[in-house]
Amino acid sequence: MKNDAFRFGFAINESKDSINEVELKGWKKVEVNQYQIHIHPEVEYQITKTEFGTSLIIGDVFVCSGELGISEITSRMLKEDAWDDFDNLTGRFALILFSNINGIKVMNDPFGSRTIYYREDGKFGISSHSMLLGSMFGDELDEDIRAFKRSPEYRMRGTGYLPGDSTMYVNIKSLIPNNYYDIETRKTIRYWPRKPIKSTTIGEFLTVCDDYFERFASYIRKYNLILGLTGGVDSRALIAGLRRKGCEMKLLTWNPNRLPEGEKEVIDEMVTYLNSEHIYLDATKREETEEYKRVAKASNKAGGFSRGSSAITVHIAKVVEENDVFIRGWGGEILRGFYSRHKSPLSGDMLKDFYQMYLTKKVKEPSEEFSKFILESTNSYIQKANYDKNFFNIDIRDLFYWEQRMGTWGANVLNEMDPSVYSYVGLNSRPLFESALGLPEEERLGADIMVKITALYDEHFSRIGIVS
Repeated sequence: MKNDAFRFGFAINESKDSINEVELKGWKKVEVNQYQIHIHPEVEYQITKTEFGTSLIIGDVFVCSGELGISEITSRMLKEDAWDDFDNLTGRFALILFSNINGIKVMNDPFGSRTIYYREDGKFGISSHSMLLGSMFGDELDEDIRAFKRSPEYRMRGTGYLPGDSTMYVNIKSLIPNNYYDIETRKTIRYWPRKPIKSTTIGEFLTVCDDYFERFASYIRKYNLILGLTGGVDSRALIAGLRRKGCEMKLLTWNPNRLPEGEKEVIDEMVTYLNSEHIYLDATKREETEEYKRVAKASNKAGGFSRGSSAITVHIAKVVEENDVFIRGWGGEILRGFYSRHKSPLSGDMLKDFYQMYLTKKVKEPSEEFSKFILESTNSYIQKANYDKNFFNIDIRDLFYWEQRMGTWGANVLNEMDPSVYSYVGLNSRPLFESALGLPEEERLGADIMVKITALYDEHFSRIGIVS
């Protein structure tokens, strides 16, 4: 079902409610209690039933740490809040727990790469895609949000994504990573962090990292791997780790004519050294063909109309094959601290600080309307992501980058790529994130931590020039 807007998606509604099923034709349907779960035909799912209830995992999931298996972990979660066990699951998945003891919870993988959207008011509904959820219940796109997207300040920011937990629909919000959604109370509840981050050494971190790569490679090789190749540090660490663990892969670099000065030469040197199949993909050309328009429309719907159509999604469709998965080097900037590395200043006023981080230094004089929308969306985010909790010794900038930028924008970019090729986050593990957050600041912040990961697997590859 290639080029479906909602490939690899799911949706949940109450069986008693009538919904518009036009986007759900041909999907699998599972019924648990009074709920209908609609699952795209290309998505795997796992059901575990115990005396304490039923668990349903939708998507890719594997154990990234510890000795317990997936069904053992979900069984424990049905009986009690076994969050320490749940922390060891990763992939790109949604987990729904129909517990006779602890109610009904919905949560996703550590990065939040399997997006989950929910309706705040009215009939209950949850989905992997905001536009799918909107279509099921007849929700309309909000004109104020459309105006925000069209504003000159929004274009000034560069990377396009909405602030806070907002979508293009007033009544549909994004579930933020490290929080779960309680279906019965229709509230979000934070489950991580639960205690201070332990101090770690670089050696301990690399040991955790190696365990992750061993397990990740063992799981992901069921697909044909495509990895992005740039002159930066995140993707090369991922390439080095997976290669050392025996994974074969194709490499892809898009828009070679727009690379920073000197980066193409570095990429060419890397390609020669790696001796893997490599594709330069020019995604800058717009075409007037029906196929181009069809895939572009699907990518726009998949992203919930929040970013527009994706030219990369359209062009990558020409070079991918069945069973391919495109793995991004994302997660690296969570490890190495994006906002904290750039020393985004903190005033102590969380709303003001998050507003400024979203605004970026590029927008010098935002209009009153633009600022108002950001502040309202960010305030909603602070409440729904439960930022009134104790974050112990975690830098709030690290959490905001992980949960807001990656958990909303990054995860939604995966959605918009899915119509052409299934997309995946390469560095996605709560034990790995915790180990990195426990490092001394001078060892974690910056590119060097990723270079050390690369050198663990390939010393020469780590020394090829770093551009970004």
